[in-house]
Amino acid sequence: MAVTKIWKIKGKAGSPLTYVANPEKTQRQFTESEQQALADVIAYAANEDKTEKLYYTSGINCTVECARDQFDTVKLRFGKTDGIVAFHAYQSFKEGEVTPDEAHAIGVELAKEMWGKRFQIVVATHVNTKCVHNHIVINSVSFIDGKKFHDCRDMYKQLRDTSDRICLEHGLSVIKEPKGKRVGTYLYKMEHAGMPTRYNVARQAIDEAVALSLTIEEFKYELRKRGYSYRFDPQRKYWTITPPGWKKAIRIHQLGEDYTRESIERRIYDNDPSVRTERIRQSYRIPNQYNLRRRIDRIMGRTGLEKLYLRYCYELGYLPKYRQNPTKLHIVLKEDLLKCDQYSEQAKLLSKYHVNTDEDLSLLMERIEQRLSDAAAERTELKNKTRRILPQAEIDQARQEMFDRTSEIRDLRREFKVCHQIQERSGHVRENLEIIDRDRQREKAR
Repeated sequence: MAVTKIWKIKGKAGSPLTYVANPEKTQRQFTESEQQALADVIAYAANEDKTEKLYYTSGINCTVECARDQFDTVKLRFGKTDGIVAFHAYQSFKEGEVTPDEAHAIGVELAKEMWGKRFQIVVATHVNTKCVHNHIVINSVSFIDGKKFHDCRDMYKQLRDTSDRICLEHGLSVIKEPKGKRVGTYLYKMEHAGMPTRYNVARQAIDEAVALSLTIEEFKYELRKRGYSYRFDPQRKYWTITPPGWKKAIRIHQLGEDYTRESIERRIYDNDPSVRTERIRQSYRIPNQYNLRRRIDRIMGRTGLEKLYLRYCYELGYLPKYRQNPTKLHIVLKEDLLKCDQYSEQAKLLSKYHVNTDEDLSLLMERIEQRLSDAAAERTELKNKTRRILPQAEIDQARQEMFDRTSEIRDLRREFKVCHQIQERSGHVRENLEIIDRDRQREKAR
């Protein structure tokens, strides 16, 4: 099984090749990275510590030792010395499935078939990790006609398909169904922690719409009610939905196996006809009335920014609502669920310092800045004190006080950042609450 990848190297001619052969890659400081992009990548690929004294390195239409100069010579000959200077491809094999000799032979065969007729190439097989892998460096300018290397999705697909075919010819396994681009680390951690994201909020909306639909048209209607736009054209390869407030659409098949076009159609057509009764019942449902004093009543008794943020946290469901059933979250709030902790921290700061107006917030920021300046001066004085010839007890005390000042500075900087966030987001919070109030007034008027 081989995993492939290819990316471009930018900089002045000469830099990528040195990066590949550098014997101390992890400690190198690239003070001249733009001037050495080509040299660096070749040096990395041909690193003696990774290739067993250059045994597993090969040059195609060039020699490994002089590859940098030969790459540059071709660029100078055709007057194409700027922009992308090389391409760096990668081919990794499953642990224990291939020997270094076989891996190198496969890498050379792949490079020759893909680019060997027009480009200069360096192939190096690294054996310093559990998974033997090939690095392939391709000159960006052809020595045949001086044309630039053209990288596109078709090129990457051709690279993957050619690699798979060669691996099968050598009796190696291949990935039959590549999963494609992985979910980002941030989204992965958020979803596994149960926090709302753009994607699991979309899954929830789709599940709710599917549960109340017997046809695709009813499904579309339920999505529109939740603020989603969609493109379900039968001639399109993928169905997409766009969450409210977003411009970028989501291909619903990327949300999971239960969200492909076929799965959604099956789930809708398998629904019991009673779902229409449930949909009608929900549209005419009258909310229960309570006369108890609620948390929202206490919040509405506050004033200014403090009231604004406390109410927003309440609408987000971040504050307790006694025994009342929480109302359905308004569509404009769903994306801000990701920022509940930030809004809560902002509300706490406003309550802590009794900030009611924008003027109060500006004065608070000035006081924090002044305190920051004083604390930094005190810390500098304590630091100088620790360098003097004093009894050890006084030095230890000065260090402890210096540590306390550092902690204080950290907290003050955090508070100043929160104040700045309040300045930026208070307008957004007001607009959302106005939309919520306006929609609720419309519902009452019906």
